[in-house]
Amino acid sequence: MCVSVMRTAAALLSFCFWVNAAIHAARTGSKCGLPQVWNPMVQSLRVVGGTEATYGSHPWLVSLRLKSSHFCGGAILTDRWIMTAAHCFASVSKEFLRGVRVAVGEFDRRVDDAEEQVFRVKTVSVHEKYHHALPMSHDIALVELDQHIQLGVHVQPICLPLPDEKIPPQTSCVVGGWGRIKERGRLPLVLREVRLDLVDPAKCKYVLQTVKSSALNQGPDRPQPAMTVLCAGPESGGKDACQGDSGGPLVCPAESGGGHWVALGVTSWGKGCGRSWGNNSSRPPSRRGSPGIFTDVRLLLPWIKRKLREADGQQQGRTSLRLCSVEDGPVTDGEGVIRNPALHGDHYDNNELCVWSISVPPGYSILLEFEHFDLESDSHCRYDRLTVSVGTHKPVGIFCGSDLRSPVLLSHSQSVTLLFSSDISRAGSGFIIRHRAVQGHSDPGCGTIVLVEDQTVVHSPNYPQSYSNDCVLRWVIYAPQGHVVKLDLVDIELEESDRCLYDSLTVLGDVEQTEEIVVLCGGSIPPPVLSYHSVMVLLFTSDSSITHRGFRATLTFISQTDLHRDEDRPGLEAQGGIWRSYQDYLTDTSHGWVNLDVADADMQQSSSRTLSNYSDVDQKTPDPRLHMDTGSDDEDHSGESSGTV
Repeated sequence: MCVSVMRTAAALLSFCFWVNAAIHAARTGSKCGLPQVWNPMVQSLRVVGGTEATYGSHPWLVSLRLKSSHFCGGAILTDRWIMTAAHCFASVSKEFLRGVRVAVGEFDRRVDDAEEQVFRVKTVSVHEKYHHALPMSHDIALVELDQHIQLGVHVQPICLPLPDEKIPPQTSCVVGGWGRIKERGRLPLVLREVRLDLVDPAKCKYVLQTVKSSALNQGPDRPQPAMTVLCAGPESGGKDACQGDSGGPLVCPAESGGGHWVALGVTSWGKGCGRSWGNNSSRPPSRRGSPGIFTDVRLLLPWIKRKLREADGQQQGRTSLRLCSVEDGPVTDGEGVIRNPALHGDHYDNNELCVWSISVPPGYSILLEFEHFDLESDSHCRYDRLTVSVGTHKPVGIFCGSDLRSPVLLSHSQSVTLLFSSDISRAGSGFIIRHRAVQGHSDPGCGTIVLVEDQTVVHSPNYPQSYSNDCVLRWVIYAPQGHVVKLDLVDIELEESDRCLYDSLTVLGDVEQTEEIVVLCGGSIPPPVLSYHSVMVLLFTSDSSITHRGFRATLTFISQTDLHRDEDRPGLEAQGGIWRSYQDYLTDTSHGWVNLDVADADMQQSSSRTLSNYSDVDQKTPDPRLHMDTGSDDEDHSGESSGTV
C-alpha cells in the first residue's frame, strides 16, 4: 500500500475501558497491540506515500486468499477469530468459503515466512445491518477459523478500542496490507504500510457528501443507513489504502497511553486511491476523491461481544474463547451479587471481557456496593479495569487497583453497564459487587459516587452543618449534547490551606480525572466555573481534622453556541459576563489554589464543538466500474473484490 486506500476485492462477490483480545497469548508474555519486533509509529520511519513494512511490525494482520490470490486483509482478535470487512464476504455460501484461506504471520507472499500459518474458514458472521450503499454502514464481519492460531513473536492479536475511546483528529494512525500501490496498480508481494491522520468527524461527513453522484443518489425518500464510519488521510492525497487492503485494521495509539495500539477502524472503501479531496466541489464527480473510509469499531463493540459470546456458548466446556469465566449479560433482579472469579480465593482469568447490564423499574435508582475489589494496579487503569457506565456511553467511574470501597449511587437511572476487561498478565483476586434497586433519592453521603443528568443543587454532606472528617464524595455531571456544565458556588466554607492540600472541592473535566479545571477551598466565592465539554466531575474531600459547613452550588447547562459568541456582545453580558470574569479570575495568580491553563481550556472547548451546518451524507451504491481489474497485472486477481468507488 503506498498512496492508496486499503480496501478489498468483493467484486467476487452498531463501552467505561479498552477491551484486550489477546486470548491464549500467555506463552509469549505479550499484551495485545504491542509488536515485539517494531513499533509501527517510530518517528524515524519514513511512511510518506507508503513504504515496505518491517517484518513482524504488524503481527495482527492477516491475508484472506481465494485460490491462492490475496483479496482482503483482516486482524487477529483471538486465537480463533479474525475481524475483517463485511464486503469481503458478499457471498458466505459453503462453496465460496471452501475456497477461502486465512494466512497469519504473512509478510512476503513469495515465501513461507517463519511463523506463517494458513487456516480454513469455519464460519463467517456478517453484521446484520451491513449496507452496501455508501457510506457502506456496518461494514464488519467476524471470521472463525477451523483451528487455533499458534501465537508468537510475529503473530499477535490487536487490541479493540474502548467504546468511548477518545482518539482526537490529526492523530497519526497506521494501515498495512497487500493492496494495490496505486489506482489500477498491481498488488505488492511484500507487506506495505502508510501513516494516515484521522479527519475531524464533521469534515469527514461533509466530504462524504461531496463524493455523491446523481446517478447513484438514492433519493430523499429512501431510508438512510446509519453512519458507522470514520475518515483518515490528507486532503492533498498521496497517502491512502487501496483495493485489496479492505478488512485490514486502522491501528491508532490508545488514548490511555502505555505504548499499545487499538484497531480503531476496519478498512472499508474510498473514492479512488490517494486522490486529493479538499476541492471536490469544483470537480466533476468522476474526478473527485476522498480520504480513506473505515468502519468505526467503537460503535460496533456490542455486536462483536455478542457474536463472540454466542460462539463461546456453543463450545462444549467453554474452553474455546473464555470471554468471561463467570456468567455475564442482562441483570433484572432487584438485588443480587456480581462476582469474578466465581470462587473465593481464586484469581480472575487473563484476557477476559465481561459485560453486565443492570436495569431497575422507573422511580428507582441503582446502588452498587463493593464488598471486595482487587485488580491489577495502574495509574491510568490501562490493563485490568472495571468501567461503570449509564447505559453504554456515559461512564461514571473507571476502577482498578485494590481496596475500592466507595458505593456508586446512580440517581434517576434505570440502567447501568458494568464492563470488566483483563489483559494477559498479573490477574488479581477480582471483585464482589452487590447491586440493588433503591426507591427515592436521598442525599448522598460520604464515600458515594453520584450521577447527575439534570440541572440541580449539590452540597457537601450535612450542609449547612459541618461535614465529617475523612470524607470523599464525587458527582459526575452530564450535560445534553452541545452544552457545557456551569457550576455556581452559592456558599463555600472549607478549611483553607496552601494549594488546598487538606479539605477541597476539585472540579474536573473528565471521568478519568486527568483534566483538572480548578481546586477550591477557603471561603471566597469564585465566579461560575465552566466545563470543557459536556462532562464535569466534582470531587469533595476532607482530611482527618478541622471541618466547616462546606459548600452549596447550583448546576446548570449552557449551550456551547452562547459561549463562543464575541464576549462583548450583549448576549454574554446578559449572563453576567460569565466568560470574561471567569478568565480574569483564573488568570489572577493571587489565588494559589487555582490550577488551570486558560488557553488550553479555550482549545478544548473549541475542539469539542461539532459542525452542525454540514448536511447529512447522501447514500449511494458503489460504482463497480472503478478499480476493477484491467487485466494488466502479472498475476491472477480473480479473487479480488472492490470496495472502492
